[in-house]
Amino acid sequence: MKWRTALVAGCVLGLSACNRPAPLTQQEQKIVTELTTNLKPRCVGRYVIDMPSDVLIFGIPATLDGVDVEATAMTLKDYQAAMDARSKELNSTKSRFGHQFLYADTTVGGVPGSRFFISQGDPDVLSPATRVIESYKWDRGYQIKLQIEGSDFTHPDQTNDPVVKLLPNKNDVPNKARAVGYLLDKIRGRMEDEIPTEPGFCFAGGFMPGRATDQENVTVQFVLPDKHDVSFELLTNSAIQETTTLLDRSAAINASFAQSGDRTIRKGAVALPGMQAEEWLSAGLTFANIQGQDLTLEANSKIGSAQTPFLTLNMDNGGLRLRGEDSPEKASLTEAEAVALWDAVSRTLRPRPNGF
Repeated sequence: MKWRTALVAGCVLGLSACNRPAPLTQQEQKIVTELTTNLKPRCVGRYVIDMPSDVLIFGIPATLDGVDVEATAMTLKDYQAAMDARSKELNSTKSRFGHQFLYADTTVGGVPGSRFFISQGDPDVLSPATRVIESYKWDRGYQIKLQIEGSDFTHPDQTNDPVVKLLPNKNDVPNKARAVGYLLDKIRGRMEDEIPTEPGFCFAGGFMPGRATDQENVTVQFVLPDKHDVSFELLTNSAIQETTTLLDRSAAINASFAQSGDRTIRKGAVALPGMQAEEWLSAGLTFANIQGQDLTLEANSKIGSAQTPFLTLNMDNGGLRLRGEDSPEKASLTEAEAVALWDAVSRTLRPRPNGF
């Protein structure tokens, strides 16, 4: 439902369970059985969750120690062509304001086939100090891209500017470039059904080995292949620590429901291994402007840390379809089917063995 946009900012619910869905009909049970018979584990951050084996998987760039990280499946030949094209693009781009645009077009030592660029990022950037550091490599069928923004007030020299004089670090590019190089060396491509057995951080198409830090953020979406309005989204972020839990925030959500006409299906604490979890299941008007369900679980709200990352799992039934597709006319699942699928999937969420 539309109340989810305020979830992390602090709004939500009470403790009692209510309005439980009716038992599944024979046809509903058949559909749920088809969806849940072949669940397979998928790795997100340092957690594992079982999903229908044929789900479509999408990830936005993850963040590791301030560096954006993403993986794109492609052949080595396509990667090489993409790197040549990126180099030509950056070398031919001119700053609209006459600044030097490209500062580095090189490789990362010790990383075969890597590319490393430092530029202003966009020809319309006003400040000559702006830098975008981006680096690439190809590994195990994936292009790995790392990117972070920095600033260099020494080239050209702006250190006499009164504001710049107040900055403790007038050129953070060398440190950030080293951080990018370190990550690029260690990070690797990962097939979606690979569940690593060593400590490390999973993101869509990739894996960064190593112990947990308090600067890890990842979001992965799982979409049913023949029901694109039905999706799960799992987010983990070790830098978030709320002052309240999901169930602490009843007043604002209840007030929102009173205005929107949404209703609660079920809410309460959830027993999951290694985390403090609570859920809120609701029904009402979705972002696709049809009746559907929004099912939400939140864990480690007040204890978010490297070892206990803040975590949210959301399921939409009747949500927006994939980009470019028309909005659904009705939700693909009934309410009872949606809750049964939720129960089958959400209860498999657990820390990955040896993940931390």
